[in-house]
Amino acid sequence: MRAGEERSSTSWLQIVVFTSIPLVYLFFAPNYAWKLEETGIAYGADFLQEWVGARMLITGHVSELYNLETFKAWQYDPSVMGFEWKSDQYFPPVYPPPHYVLFSPFAWIPYRWAVVVWLFALVVAAFFSAKWIQDIAVHSSPPQDENEIEFISSTQKKARYIWLGLVLFPMLLFSITLGQKSVLWLLIASATWRLLQCHRDYVAGLVFGLLSIKPTLFFLVPLVLLRNGNWRFFVGASTSVTVIWGGTACLVPRETWLAFGSLLGAVGNYAENSGYRLDWSCNLMTIAYSVPAELTQWCKWAICAPLSIYLLYCVFEDRHYAVHSPEKAMMLLGSTLLISPHTYQYDLCILLLPVLCLSVTASKRGIATFGLLTLGITVASEAQNIMHIPVVPILLVGLICELRLRAVLHGRMKLCPIALRAT
Repeated sequence: MRAGEERSSTSWLQIVVFTSIPLVYLFFAPNYAWKLEETGIAYGADFLQEWVGARMLITGHVSELYNLETFKAWQYDPSVMGFEWKSDQYFPPVYPPPHYVLFSPFAWIPYRWAVVVWLFALVVAAFFSAKWIQDIAVHSSPPQDENEIEFISSTQKKARYIWLGLVLFPMLLFSITLGQKSVLWLLIASATWRLLQCHRDYVAGLVFGLLSIKPTLFFLVPLVLLRNGNWRFFVGASTSVTVIWGGTACLVPRETWLAFGSLLGAVGNYAENSGYRLDWSCNLMTIAYSVPAELTQWCKWAICAPLSIYLLYCVFEDRHYAVHSPEKAMMLLGSTLLISPHTYQYDLCILLLPVLCLSVTASKRGIATFGLLTLGITVASEAQNIMHIPVVPILLVGLICELRLRAVLHGRMKLCPIALRAT
């Protein structure tokens, strides 16, 4: 009875906290403070460009979606947005057409209220992410040297507090503050890994295919799982991609696709665009742009390229970790963030999936990883701006190398008894 009462009190506390989060933002966060007069802060922050792009699409201006001057004019039009703000800020259209198609339901709502709906949607996504991560942790396989009954009992107790780690992660709150979509990517990843754990691989692929609207986070996982023989997942992801991108191709004219294609040429030079925050960046290219300008190209080929190849080798050749294990998720998602041409700190939200699972199944490692990521994020800006040290990318590379080394050593330890018996 005491255990049941404890679960009930934890559930009620969880509901109260998740209900309070959007209310706190609406009443106290500058990004969610509605003002009619001109202000230096864009109401809704980064969500503004999603809404504008989707609004252009549903009102018949899709051919002008990637016209930068038109896109900018829509942002500053009070008759469209319902408020005025300073023209020294600008949110460009950086996502592919399917991204704006999936955001079109929000564009049917006036922007003021669409932001409120979006805020609550992010918090709901965080709530269900915590639930699915908890389910993944509870149903994880116990270590070989641990009693299964004791392991299940222990994980059930620890997993009740996963939601607390989620809401305390600084980048999750930062993501919501900016109106960013990172919590949605965490939701998709959590649902995918839970379905993989339940051996529903095709459905897992269908769900993960939704992430294809953010290609920089999608590209690696389906290929690695196909390499591991999980063709059902790959077929599911391909089905989802075909429906989303094929359906968009039927709705969006050819010239819009060509205009988007012209933007792709600037992906490799993203760090050279105005407004780019090197102290927020956490992919491998951050290392290259942290050195003096005359060494940047050398660093790209001498350091970033070999590290990318090594990370790809680690994830494609790994046979030690189960597909649905938190260790495998950490290697896959961490490598994706590092190799991606553009990754900001709020994208680290997706790593809450493996980190919070590890905090339950391997508490010391999980808590240490959570602490290292939190500390790294905290000092990243100062370390980058003062000492030009990209703390977060270096930390992520170290975490993945540690997982790889652990797998190699474990494999050698398993081979030792076989070799001894052979002699």
